[in-house]
Amino acid sequence: HRHRGAKGLESLTEHAMLRLETEAQDALKSASDNFPGPLGPLASTVMKVGCFPLGNLTRPYREPSDNLTKEVSKLMTTPSEIRDFFQNGVYMAPEGTTHQLSDLIRAVPVCVEADKIASTLRKEKRQPTAAEAEKIAEADALRDVLIQVNVFDHLTSEEGQEEYVRPALQGTTDRLASLDRKRFDNVA
Repeated sequence: HRHRGAKGLESLTEHAMLRLETEAQDALKSASDNFPGPLGPLASTVMKVGCFPLGNLTRPYREPSDNLTKEVSKLMTTPSEIRDFFQNGVYMAPEGTTHQLSDLIRAVPVCVEADKIASTLRKEKRQPTAAEAEKIAEADALRDVLIQVNVFDHLTSEEGQEEYVRPALQGTTDRLASLDRKRFDNVA
């Protein structure tokens, strides 16, 4: 209950519920459209009448509005109580250690501040001071590092070690090896 009343929580919850309601409604519609077999069309009709007796009039759920989506996006991408809520309990690697998520979390305040400076500069139609230019350059450097694609060979240093296998993958391999099943790799 400690996050009850967090600014933006209602918008985030409304956005999530609208998406979930729409997904559930669409899933029912898709399921009713895909009954197999000779009685499929009859079963489909019965399900549609049961779930949506007045057709689209009884399919009231819609995707969240663009304004609500923009509001939630802003809450998640700028410092806010909601962002702090989701960030709480996230592992933060020590400063100076390469860790994508930690680097991203640390970059947000710097980039937000630089964006505010850039916006002010545009409004005032002036050049940045030395301190402002330094902050903008710092944010640009952070963005350049964070948006690189396929430059991180490994998420953690453990993954970079030779012979490392992610626990989930090892568990799957172990379970598959213990199953008594037909194998087709020995077929001539």
